[in-house]
Amino acid sequence: MTESPDEELPAVLQGLSAEESTDAFAVVSHELQKKSTVRRFVEIGSSLSVVVIIFAFVIPKITGSDYAEIWDQMTKLSAWEITALIAFWFLGMLAYTGVLTNTLPGLKRTQALTVNFAGSAVSNVMPFGGAIGVGATYAIDMSWGFTAPSVTLSILVSGIWNVFAKLAMPVLALALLMISGNATGKLFVPTLLGLLALIVAAVVLGLIMRSEGIAENIGRLGQAIVGWFCRVTHRKTTPNVVKVVLDFRHQSIGLVRERWLLITLWIFLFNLIQFLLLFACIRAIGIEGITLTEAFAAFAFARLLETIPITPSGVGFVEVGAASALISFGGPENASTAAIFLFRGFVYLLEIPVGAMAWVVWASMTRWRRPIGSVSRNH
Repeated sequence: MTESPDEELPAVLQGLSAEESTDAFAVVSHELQKKSTVRRFVEIGSSLSVVVIIFAFVIPKITGSDYAEIWDQMTKLSAWEITALIAFWFLGMLAYTGVLTNTLPGLKRTQALTVNFAGSAVSNVMPFGGAIGVGATYAIDMSWGFTAPSVTLSILVSGIWNVFAKLAMPVLALALLMISGNATGKLFVPTLLGLLALIVAAVVLGLIMRSEGIAENIGRLGQAIVGWFCRVTHRKTTPNVVKVVLDFRHQSIGLVRERWLLITLWIFLFNLIQFLLLFACIRAIGIEGITLTEAFAAFAFARLLETIPITPSGVGFVEVGAASALISFGGPENASTAAIFLFRGFVYLLEIPVGAMAWVVWASMTRWRRPIGSVSRNH
């Protein structure tokens, strides 16, 4: 079914002209102006304050690390080691293009890299910057000929798969720790509950895709739960959950049925490479006592902590959480913190200048520009 390019724009693009909706700079500027200067200043100030507190007081206190020692550990890496780690990081970014090209058929690998880096750079700089990154993704993809509904579907499906991955990894990590004897029996209940939650979520998604009637019944159940919550919290409006569920099914059923396995494999490969990058950072710093299972546990919880919106990509929370995990497994304090800082240097800091270059690539590659809907009609 072909989507019309003049269908209603998503909320993040509303208020923009058709020409502005494909101009990523205009979209980012529009999204930034949606909030008052005072509110934006308060958000940035609050986020920056949290980051300063975490790095100045929390990390040294909880991890017992010394920044001079951490810096000394990191500067001992050779140019060859840094180059190898950068190459490993870039391999992970290439793997994620498999997710984007499968959720948005017709997108080229080079385009997927560009839009991923450009959106990530914005999200990594601004607190609560997810909406700005999403807006940039819409504008860039639509400038290449994709319709708003097809981009919405890509964002939605890739987002669901990412959420599943981020929820599944801590459960798997806890299970592996228990099997290896590195965790106490106290973790059995949260592991079991997490596993059950994942199974329920996967079953619900499968049932929505299986039948229109079942999807409608699930929507009604969700409507009852949301309605109760809105009444308790005295909300004036209640979302139409049935419509949301059915719309999602209608829009995504073809893509999910055809490409769910490929999307899952690429998500798995991306996270596997990122985990191996963390393990490589641990070994590069010189920590030998941390096992693969323990490193995976630190990685799993780091990925979960990235979802904290108070700071961009959970910066500060990820570092203290992941470093504390490695130290709890017996890693040296300074070396463990240095390994996490090194890892975050690649998956967080490096994405900012690379993302800036991606914006230049998008602006300069005018031959990629297409009329809205032209790519969707051909794929």
